[in-house]
Amino acid sequence: MTDRPGDGSGGKKQPRRLGVREIAKRVGVAPMTVSRALSNPDMVSPETRAKVLEAIEQAGFVPNRLASSMRGNGRMIGTVVPPLINSGIAEQVQGMSDECHESGYSMLLVQGEFTQEAEDKAIRALLGWRPVGMILQSFVQSETARALLKNSGAPVVEISEIKGSKPIDMVVGVSNFETAYAMTMHLAAKGYKRIGFVSTPVHGNDRLRQRRTGYHAALTELGFKNHADLEVEVPITAQGGAEALVTLTSRHRDIDAIFFSSDTLAIGAVQECHRRGWAVPGKIAIAGYGDMDLAAQLHPPLTTVRVNRYEMGRRAVRQLLARLGGDTKVPTITSLGFEIVDRESA
Repeated sequence: MTDRPGDGSGGKKQPRRLGVREIAKRVGVAPMTVSRALSNPDMVSPETRAKVLEAIEQAGFVPNRLASSMRGNGRMIGTVVPPLINSGIAEQVQGMSDECHESGYSMLLVQGEFTQEAEDKAIRALLGWRPVGMILQSFVQSETARALLKNSGAPVVEISEIKGSKPIDMVVGVSNFETAYAMTMHLAAKGYKRIGFVSTPVHGNDRLRQRRTGYHAALTELGFKNHADLEVEVPITAQGGAEALVTLTSRHRDIDAIFFSSDTLAIGAVQECHRRGWAVPGKIAIAGYGDMDLAAQLHPPLTTVRVNRYEMGRRAVRQLLARLGGDTKVPTITSLGFEIVDRESA
């Protein structure tokens, strides 16, 4: 047998990709019935749906989610989140996912960066799927995107920060200003005089901008000198935290405490102290933000800010669904509490 020219098969027969029509033929129903069995099961008899699902399982068929029949089915919630390397964001997404699943909704997630261009692109992509609602990380920066969201008619929840900007619709989160203010005052109350601040890049990030402002406000109220060179921005990695520690201790021999905007950064700093033989908090006190699982197991255990991001994610979905259900009393702003967890690192 001669191979067909240019088929790229090398003589091997390529597997045929099954579609809705092929599944329909196997079951003996119309293609529309297969589509309805997948996207609107209530419109198909239980017996027919069982046959369709059995045929799908036997064939190893994967539905094409780009098909127009899968769009706008009234059970999809869209969300844009920053990189999931941040454990707090991961917990928040898990909370959203669990609440969606338990409520019979699916969640379509797009990962974006803290730039207006990336944000606008991600929101446009999600709106193309006609979600019934949107949950967005922090306040939307792009005026174009804000207009698109308002015109979509879908309810919107902006999550994580409650201050700084006017919400498009609803907001669920904490005051990052208050959390950072509280931690800085906590360190000062323990006798620390030169308190540094380390965060990931603040530009375009409402949460970090508010934390830095809270740190500034606390130092000003305490009468401490507030110099820009007491602050460092680094990538959100343990290595970034280690490098920030070295930078600040090199600049200021008398620095005695550093407040990190993420536990990941703080853990990297504690590890760097161990490598250098520095006592924590004897040489320098370290505090973090997020209370990730490793924080309590670290040596010494990490002083940190505890925010229930998992519950934040669940609450955002619940409020979105309440609005979809016609509840006109859903609050515009929902503030969750936080806690300063005082451990041995500070």
